[in-house]
Amino acid sequence: MVETPDAPAIATETHRFDLTGGRFPVVESFRVTLSPAQQRQLGELAQALLDGDPRLSLTPDLGARVGSGLATGPALLIEDHSQIRLFERQFDQPYAYRALWLAQDGDLMVVDAPTNAHFERYAEQMLGLARAETLLPSPRPADDSLSGCCLRDHVLIDRVVARAREAGTLTVLPYMGTGGVWALASTVADRARVPVRVAAPAPGLTRRANDKLWFARLISAVVGRAARPKTRAAYGSARLAAEVASLARQHPTVAIKLTDSASAKGNFVLDASAVARLPLEQLRQRLLRRMRVAGWRGQFPVMVAAWEEPVIVSPSVHLWIPELDQGNPIVEAVFDQRLLGEHDEFAGAAPTMLSEEWQQRLAHEAVMFGVVFQRLGYFGRCSFDAIVIGEDLSAARLHWIECNGRWGGVSLPLTLANRLFGDWRKHPFLIEKREHLKAKARPFGEILSALEDALYVRGGAPAGAIIMTPSSIEHGTGFELMAFDDDVERAASRARAVSHRIGKLLGIPPEN
Repeated sequence: MVETPDAPAIATETHRFDLTGGRFPVVESFRVTLSPAQQRQLGELAQALLDGDPRLSLTPDLGARVGSGLATGPALLIEDHSQIRLFERQFDQPYAYRALWLAQDGDLMVVDAPTNAHFERYAEQMLGLARAETLLPSPRPADDSLSGCCLRDHVLIDRVVARAREAGTLTVLPYMGTGGVWALASTVADRARVPVRVAAPAPGLTRRANDKLWFARLISAVVGRAARPKTRAAYGSARLAAEVASLARQHPTVAIKLTDSASAKGNFVLDASAVARLPLEQLRQRLLRRMRVAGWRGQFPVMVAAWEEPVIVSPSVHLWIPELDQGNPIVEAVFDQRLLGEHDEFAGAAPTMLSEEWQQRLAHEAVMFGVVFQRLGYFGRCSFDAIVIGEDLSAARLHWIECNGRWGGVSLPLTLANRLFGDWRKHPFLIEKREHLKAKARPFGEILSALEDALYVRGGAPAGAIIMTPSSIEHGTGFELMAFDDDVERAASRARAVSHRIGKLLGIPPEN
């Protein structure tokens, strides 16, 4: 456990960093300073992790022209979710267009869905953002990654290589740094014979950062075992049943978590009273059946954890981790997540309502995790999720749950708000998300026309709503939006009003 650092100060003045070559501002919300002793301890921990797992480093077989970072010039934007199990179904990619919020003029963007001219014009004409050149790869077979599909599409690769050669460099700006993304970058670099940067960590480090079991061990090493829920690893089905039965005798609710899933898609929550007295073989069969029905294909290990209650709030801390010579990780925001259903699926977020003391604690512990990551070679977007447990905040406990070593449902709107306003805190925003709906399918252009008076237009009043993706609306499965105003209360009211209007357009019954 590393020595606790001094509490950070909330940054009351805007402190913007140009760490992305002007692509988007990085805006500091907290100033966290670690002592030389703390820096040394975290560095020693990172070195021990590297010594024990060389796969965390970038492997030489990717080529000398490829590395982490952001180059000047154009980018290839790609939302490859293949490494996040159960995240989305084949042919229903609700996040296919999210990368557009990071685009600049001259960029290329891979879209794993039919192109949507209405959405592209919406981003360009109403929001004043760039209109990237859209690349639509050949249809991919089931279980293939988007990056792998791009690698086999000779026309697509030729276009990317030509753009890289023309500019003399290229940045691949991915959802996360999967092996396929890095292979794509390496192929472009070799063929174009120019340096290519990937705005993400190396594949091995990406896998570890998004591995719930690996991160649980890091929590213990950095801030102590008391800062994490009771968790156990199961490397096979017999051990899975035994660990579930053991925890079910101690806790009213137990969860099985796929170690590399997201948005609660890989959570299986169990009532302890229903499983504690089952014979182990019967329990094993029941667990395997339930997980397979959800799409799990027998991959181990999985995490077994006590499902802690009551949860007062679930905050997430959002960091930008620059290259080591550019300074420590930067805390851009602390948001409270809105979680719904028995599995705690993400349904939105808002700027945290926790006290300054709680925010300071969250910020400095998140920076300690971030420093370890940075010393391991991590670069790019990263966030850390936690829960605050107890009857009230006066005696509540803070438990860290997982790391999101990727872009996500808060960090993309956060970065978009910084692009639009320079500092998202000038016009705070909320995120509203609904999914798993069976609603009317409506063309995106119709939704835009119907909501025209409620949507933000660049150059107009600094308030309104932005629809984040078109696919869910057009499939009738849900929607995702951000709404902002002069303060959080007004933004919340605006979000509710726009959500209600979208719901009526899609024929969605109002929420209780």
